Amino acid sequence: MSGTHYRSDIQGLRAIAVLAVMVFHYNPTWLPGGFIGVDVFLVISGFLITSILLKKKAQPGYTLSATFKYFYSSRLKRIAPAYFFMLVLVAFAGAVFFIPKDFNIFKDGLEKAAWFTSNDYFAGFGDYFAPANHEQPLLHTWSLAVEIQFYLLAPLLILLLPIKTLKYTLVALLVGCTLLAEYRLRFLGIEQATYYSLYARLPEFFAGCLAALFVTSTTWRERGRITQWLSSSGLLVILLAAIAQPKLGHFPGLPALLPIMGTVFLLIGTSKGLTARLLSNRALVWIGALSYSLYLWHWPVLAFLRYYTGSEVLDLSFSLLFIALTFLLSMVSYYWLERPFRTEHVHKRQALNWFLLTTAVLGTSQVMANVNEAFTPEQLPIEYQRYADPAGICHGKIVSDCLQGDLSSDREVLVLGDSHAAMLNNFFAYLGKELGFKARIITASSCVTIPDFDYKRIAEWAHQQCQDQIKIANEHLAKAKIVFLAALWNWQLKSKDFESALVEFFQTITSNGTHVYIIGQEPLLNSNPLRVLRFNNLGLVVESQRNPDYVRTNRLLRKFAEEIPKLDYLGFDNLPIFEKAPIYQGEPVYYDNNHINEIGIIEYAKQAKSVIKNSIFNNKYSHPKGRLH
Repeated sequence: MSGTHYRSDIQGLRAIAVLAVMVFHYNPTWLPGGFIGVDVFLVISGFLITSILLKKKAQPGYTLSATFKYFYSSRLKRIAPAYFFMLVLVAFAGAVFFIPKDFNIFKDGLEKAAWFTSNDYFAGFGDYFAPANHEQPLLHTWSLAVEIQFYLLAPLLILLLPIKTLKYTLVALLVGCTLLAEYRLRFLGIEQATYYSLYARLPEFFAGCLAALFVTSTTWRERGRITQWLSSSGLLVILLAAIAQPKLGHFPGLPALLPIMGTVFLLIGTSKGLTARLLSNRALVWIGALSYSLYLWHWPVLAFLRYYTGSEVLDLSFSLLFIALTFLLSMVSYYWLERPFRTEHVHKRQALNWFLLTTAVLGTSQVMANVNEAFTPEQLPIEYQRYADPAGICHGKIVSDCLQGDLSSDREVLVLGDSHAAMLNNFFAYLGKELGFKARIITASSCVTIPDFDYKRIAEWAHQQCQDQIKIANEHLAKAKIVFLAALWNWQLKSKDFESALVEFFQTITSNGTHVYIIGQEPLLNSNPLRVLRFNNLGLVVESQRNPDYVRTNRLLRKFAEEIPKLDYLGFDNLPIFEKAPIYQGEPVYYDNNHINEIGIIEYAKQAKSVIKNSIFNNKYSHPKGRLH
């Protein structure tokens, strides 16, 4: 048996895989393990590639060089046209919609995606102020990069090794790579880099290779009735994994063996029976044919809609738009690019298309940078685009002595927290000079710099910075008489471990005589104001509105203050500067949906001056008028 004859049940399996991924990406709560659809694709890829190469190897007149040429040209025609077409259109959309800072970050990923190395890029990606992962339109290209990298390895193994040696080698590599991924995930806690790595996904490919070796070396009769049972159980295992996978712990590693096993069962099972008929129905087969283009397009469409709306969860109208655009772009990609480019012989017109596509891709990065500049209205001064000069503050690093304010004063306070405390550098610099005190400010991205902060839940790139800043902060806590704490409380307090560590910190430090002030959550916005300005300039009407979640969070912080002596809550969200946020007296005072810019921070400080003065000099707190509810 050749192992390469057309199997409609595999097309149906592709459909299930891509639909699982799309549902997960649209709303993870609907199908928590839907991401395993990618692993199903990788197993199928290993199966088909091995089947094709083994068939070529068994043909009369086989030569290694001719097989290499055939393999790579066929893979190129299968993947490149639709992929590069997607890159060009997504680059243009990014150039139009993204504010310059976001486009510069996107452009780095675009260049890596064009060379199929985006898995390495996203494995080490880390920038707190970059668009969120759900707004990164090329994040999904990591799996295509992994597949291309596998293609560099697969022909060497399959064509150069004898079949028996190949089997043992694949088993050894499958086990070895799985254990390596498990060790890095379970014991070293390296999740992001492992998730996007080639070695952690090689077990999927190798399992598919082993399935192909089994199928090509046996007949349906030799496999017997067990194949029908394998098909049914395989589909059930895949569906189980899609529902329950997150409960099994870190992924991939050992938990990835569940979807791998289910896919292998289906591939080596019979193409007849109830399961095969279910997978071979017309609708699934059609979606399976579209699956590559659906995968290419669903994520960029989602990312741009989320970037525009400022919301990860889309409402009904934008959800329908997501479905319509995804299928429209996928059908254009499949019928006009995928199918025409797959022909055995390259005609003159097709060669011209290849040339134009290659030229477009090579010139995309710089051309789109010019497009982004052309669509960008006059830039606001730098003070409107940041909360402080990053080179002069102790955020994720130590710069000099981390002091702001009146440096000659003997009165010192300690300020700790995440970027919302870092945002207060100019706040305390202004007030320190006005009131005669200095503030030592030690912060880190996503990290509240207190003992026992649960740093493993934040992005991996921020782990070391967080631990280092906490260590430095601890050295100053022992002698601090007054401590201010600020953070993105709405996000931080979602962690019960953090809440426990925070309460323990309050109880411990106040029992030693230190007075602690919690600075409440500033009003949050549903949309980034700089993005809103750009969309309005494009003729797309968008408004920044308050996100009411911060009110509930501030009530919880105030409750802490009521229960713990020498702990006070400072609530500033009813100051005049926030009444019409993000605008105050005709000027933007926010630069994203939760950070105040340098201009706004100084006004914020002026309006909070009396409260901070009472806190530092009288150790008393009088609530701003109208603050309490």
